[in-house]
Amino acid sequence: MRYFSVESLRFDEPGQWSGEYRARHRWHLPGVECPRCGTWVGMGAYPSVDLSALAEPAFDEVRGPTSFAEYMRLVALVRPLLPTGIPLEGGTSFGPMSGTARGRFGPVTCYPSWRMLLREDAVELLKAEGLQGVIAVRMELKSRRSTMPALHELEARPLAKLHPDCIGEFKTPPCPVCGRPEMFDLPPKCWLLRSSIPEGLDVFGLEGANPRVVSERFVEAVQRLGPSDVRYQELPAE
Repeated sequence: MRYFSVESLRFDEPGQWSGEYRARHRWHLPGVECPRCGTWVGMGAYPSVDLSALAEPAFDEVRGPTSFAEYMRLVALVRPLLPTGIPLEGGTSFGPMSGTARGRFGPVTCYPSWRMLLREDAVELLKAEGLQGVIAVRMELKSRRSTMPALHELEARPLAKLHPDCIGEFKTPPCPVCGRPEMFDLPPKCWLLRSSIPEGLDVFGLEGANPRVVSERFVEAVQRLGPSDVRYQELPAE
């Protein structure tokens, strides 16, 4: 099986779609002021995770980094709601996105670079084809166009890893105190650690990196719906 990262177009590449949106997730975990590794915040999101039962006001607004004690209290509340083994880091958002949208969207949208959207017909096609790991959460968007198809945010859980040899020496080890994952600059040439690839899944994320990874089955399916303003970059595995 071949795998590809899904990336937004470069600034000098013309797009074919006019779609734009402004939206945010329902709940948010703040960043953290860690006594060991300092102040930091990530950009992860689990739109399928529902925090409504927690009734914790601290999750309702985007806030700056909070104290270590408060951060650990909030993490303890959220952790039981996530699947076992799924990383949780400061700045993570939860629940569906809500906001506004305008224009026309292609089958796949990758904007900003760490967020991937699917048009309604793309979600239906992927499910009909039997692809695995497709967690698509419908966005709550208002639009002046009554005929605009629904959009879904694709949740790509960080289950795989880049190969250590392509990351190089410029990396920061994970923090044993607050749980911050290993951090590194994304190299120009990447490949997957074969042993970390989740068997049978057609969509997944990468630990410590933003790109969403999809299988060749995913690419072949959505391309049948026409062009998208995204780039598919093959990721070899070793």
